[in-house]
Amino acid sequence: MSVELQTHPAKTVQLRTSIIMPAYNEEGRISARLQSLVSYFDEALGKAYELLVVMDGCTDRTAQMVSQLAKDNCNIVAVSFPMRLGKGGALIEAFKIAKGDILLLTDADDSIRPQELLRLAKEMENCDFVVGSRYAKGSRLLVREPFLRFFLGRAFNTITKLLFWRMRGINDTQCGCKAIKKSVVEKIRNDLFITGFAIDVNLIYSAMRCGFKVKEVGVAWMHVEKGSKVSGALMKLVLGMFFSLVKLRLYYSRLRCTLSTMPMKALSSFLWNLTKA
Repeated sequence: MSVELQTHPAKTVQLRTSIIMPAYNEEGRISARLQSLVSYFDEALGKAYELLVVMDGCTDRTAQMVSQLAKDNCNIVAVSFPMRLGKGGALIEAFKIAKGDILLLTDADDSIRPQELLRLAKEMENCDFVVGSRYAKGSRLLVREPFLRFFLGRAFNTITKLLFWRMRGINDTQCGCKAIKKSVVEKIRNDLFITGFAIDVNLIYSAMRCGFKVKEVGVAWMHVEKGSKVSGALMKLVLGMFFSLVKLRLYYSRLRCTLSTMPMKALSSFLWNLTKA
């Protein structure tokens, strides 16, 4: 797999935090998002962090824009993959190169303010994995999402709880705001295989299965419609996410071997090509 990594070899500060942001064709909003994050974390953490932007087969100017920003700020690390990996695939690759002890996961939109990410990191003193939530106690919805997205999201969460009983206390797997210890990722790395948007369920459930303490924390969140890849392909993405749940359930069962059969591989490939957005 060909990958372009732009970093700053002279940087010798011991990193405490890695902020990881997958990005696909985000030229319309990536600059503002990165500048917002850098402005806040430069003041809050100084040089003891890296902002890892994983560009996932971008066909617009996202890669060039991030590369230019990385030249101007040594905390930004631009990683570009020429082929589509999916959100999950991009995160799995990012985990391999992230240097921080704590990994903060965020999206390329501005739905979560930088302050919320840092607050999640501070919540990790007594747990291993903090899941930001739009529906937990203390959460605030500054701008609500359209009803159909809300309804499908709640249906997805209900089915997730039915299939994975350990996750019955998690009310929101899909909010783009999470903090996880690098040691947890290293422990569950071989169990991470969902390449689409359901990677969040894969992460949370695999961590729980290994006995790590997972905590859900309410966050302030706003829906951002401009540039959204989800709204434009909502039904296709939901189909892919539900299929990912089935695959994950099979993986953690006596039927795991079915995942390696030719029919399952063919179906997975078909749905990936159909639902990637």
